[in-house]
Amino acid sequence: LGSSSSVPFTSIFSQLSVTVVVPLIIGQIVRRYIKDWLERTKPPFGAISSSVLLMIIYTTFCGTFSNPNIDLDKFSLVVILFIIFSIQLGFMLLTFIFSTRDNSGFTPADTVAIIFCSTHKSLTLGIPMLKIVFAGHEHLSLISVPLLIYHPVQILLGSVLVPTIKSWMVSRQKGVKLMRPIV
Repeated sequence: LGSSSSVPFTSIFSQLSVTVVVPLIIGQIVRRYIKDWLERTKPPFGAISSSVLLMIIYTTFCGTFSNPNIDLDKFSLVVILFIIFSIQLGFMLLTFIFSTRDNSGFTPADTVAIIFCSTHKSLTLGIPMLKIVFAGHEHLSLISVPLLIYHPVQILLGSVLVPTIKSWMVSRQKGVKLMRPIV
């Protein structure tokens, strides 16, 4: 194409390490020493985690859609939404197919965990990665739109599919119990 660019790998990996890996390691080390205290007091980490996630999503949405340089029309947004929905549903179907094969060795409960855990990603890791990798890029807001759409779509799609997947799992588990030989 006649153009070239350079990627500052050292800078990107050092920033990702400081932002993601170092806090994770520190958390695991600290957890080892305060585990008993955590089990006794049971701090509201679930509520804190949800609040922090909500704040990250809110600030990212505000930063993305308040940017005057974002050039995204309604049709493009609907197309992105359709593509992301199709990709998410396709990945869920693919993981279902592979995890329910006869020789996979997975139980129905394993299959449900595989479907949801392998296809779900969070903004808490994706947004910092985008901000580090595309730091200073004038179209960072536009680049983050698919991730901002992916997160709510995975929650919506998951909640819509839960009753169907649950009934499938219960019926499969009953079938497995009926097929076991009585000893």
